Amino acid sequence: MKLFLLYLSTFLTLNLSGQMNLKPLDLKPYNKALVWRGFKHLWSYNHRINRLGSFVFLDSLTPKGKHFSATGLGSDSTFYNLYYSYIESPNLKFFQGEAKMLVTGKETQLMTNSEEFSVLVPEWFQNLPRYKSIINGFEIKSLEKADQPVLFEIHIDDPYYSAQSKEVKFTSRFNLSTNCRSAECAILKNSSTYEVTIHYLIIGYEIKEAIAFEVNNKNAYSWTTTVESKFLPIRKTVEILPNDYESAFIGIKSLNFVLNEEQWLQELYYIASINNYNKPKGTADIQVEMHFSGWKDGMKKLAVSKKEAMFSNKKPGWVSMGLNSVVFQFKQGTVFDSKVQGSMFWPGRERKANNNEGVDVKILPIKN
Repeated sequence: MKLFLLYLSTFLTLNLSGQMNLKPLDLKPYNKALVWRGFKHLWSYNHRINRLGSFVFLDSLTPKGKHFSATGLGSDSTFYNLYYSYIESPNLKFFQGEAKMLVTGKETQLMTNSEEFSVLVPEWFQNLPRYKSIINGFEIKSLEKADQPVLFEIHIDDPYYSAQSKEVKFTSRFNLSTNCRSAECAILKNSSTYEVTIHYLIIGYEIKEAIAFEVNNKNAYSWTTTVESKFLPIRKTVEILPNDYESAFIGIKSLNFVLNEEQWLQELYYIASINNYNKPKGTADIQVEMHFSGWKDGMKKLAVSKKEAMFSNKKPGWVSMGLNSVVFQFKQGTVFDSKVQGSMFWPGRERKANNNEGVDVKILPIKN
């Protein structure tokens, strides 16, 4: 019995000693972030764009997501998915914010704006060896009238730190072209003005603790008035660095599409995912989904507002789309990937885009 008690005492002492040596990760609020991986947006029938977008953010460490949706003349319901990752890591420091840009001009013309933003950052985010920026969502909003898109692009450059001003500086670009030739469009008014809010996440890190790789993705296809476009995701295996990095996540660097001519929008996808991360091999199987749809077969029968959907139209066309992504590897920490679904209703009737009915807010789960 004495021998057994001595063995038990020794066993408990060793285990308790071992547990005491296993220190939890020393995490600060700035070591945690939500990363936007894109969205799916669907109206029950096709429309001009009055307001559109989604983003994620931590609101005093409460994880939240927003989706924006507003059509022009016709009322309709929106059905959406929002994709995100929750990251915790002592190797990464996160700084979130937003940048507003305005473009204005004539229909069919390229409206473009490129601006440098300077952000005064706290001491814990100053003078880090590496900075990388990603888009954590966007909101595009009409300040005049709803138009049909022709070209759309948002991009954010990597930032640099100014020791003199203690600011992080980066350049962002917003390109847009629109037109409106359908029956509900004003005949004598061909000007267009849109505001975009780019929600950004800047990531700071030490060179030996994390690394980032950019991956470009493109998709192009066409459709007719009788044959819908086929939705095919892009799958790639990205070879990065083996062994040293415990976890990985993917973010979005830029989004764009260009159409053959102005089109009504019914459905828009932009989603980036890592399906499998292999630490020993240093590979990440990524999947990127990009899709623009101007119509779906039978949409008039399935429309929420059937009377208004009687005037919806089909147009042949083509689209070229791009999503440039960033794969991050880091030594310690966790990644939780998830998505949420939502729906909302917009009354239409050329209502102003900044109406609160065009916004849906959700608290996001961040653990299984």
